[in-house]
Amino acid sequence: MSARRILVTAKLTGLELGRRRIALGLLTALPLAFYGGSVGRGGNAVITGGVAMAFSIAGASIFVALTARPVDPRLILAGYHPTELLLGRLLLLELFGVLVAAVFSVVMVFGSDPTHPWALAGGVGLVALTSVPFGLAVGGLSPHELEGVLVLIGVVGVQLTLYSTQLMAKFLPFWGGQRLLDHSVNAGVAVGAAVPANILYAAALFAIATYIMRRQAPRVGGAARHRADAVASIHAV
Repeated sequence: MSARRILVTAKLTGLELGRRRIALGLLTALPLAFYGGSVGRGGNAVITGGVAMAFSIAGASIFVALTARPVDPRLILAGYHPTELLLGRLLLLELFGVLVAAVFSVVMVFGSDPTHPWALAGGVGLVALTSVPFGLAVGGLSPHELEGVLVLIGVVGVQLTLYSTQLMAKFLPFWGGQRLLDHSVNAGVAVGAAVPANILYAAALFAIATYIMRRQAPRVGGAARHRADAVASIHAV
C-alpha cells in the first residue's frame, strides 16, 4: 500500500469527474428539484431532498467505476494494488460528497427551518457517506452505465416510498440518513441505531466493491510481476 499511489488515483479520479461537469450538474440539480417541488408539504421535502441527493454522489461513483474499468488492468500490471485504486477513488468521491452535502444542508436548513438542523446535516452526511461505496459497488457489477443508473434509481426510489419507521426501509442502504432526516423535522421519531447502521452499510458496500475489484484484477505473475515490481520501485523513488 502506498499513500502516493492512492493520491495519484484520487487526482486521476478528479480529472475524470472534471470531464463530466454537465452530467454532475444535472445529477445535482435533480434532487434539488425534488426538494423544491416538495417544499410546502411538511417534513417530506427534507427527507425527499436528502435521500434523493444519493443520485448525485452515487451516480458520480458509478460513472467513475465504469470509466476506470478498462484502465485498471494496466495500472495493476504497472504496480498499483486494486485496493489502492479503490481507496483513491473513495477519497476523492467522499470529498465530492462532502461538498454536495454541504450545499444541500444549507439549502434545506434555510428552506425548511427544521426543528433539529444538526440532525438534518447529519442525515445528509450519512447519505453522502454511503452513496460513494454504493456507487462503486454497483459500478463494479454493472456492465454499462444504463444498468448501473437503473439500479440506483430503483434503490433510491424504493427508499423514498417508505417511511423510516417501516421495517423494510431498514434493509436499504440509506435508511440511517433517512431516519436522521426524519428526526430533524419530527422529534417524535427516535434516532435509534441510525448512525451505526449507516456506517455498517457503508463498510459492507466498500467491502463488496473491494471484492469485486480484486476478482476483476488481472493476475500478475512471472515476467509481468518483475516488470510491475520495477515500475513500483520507480514510482516509490
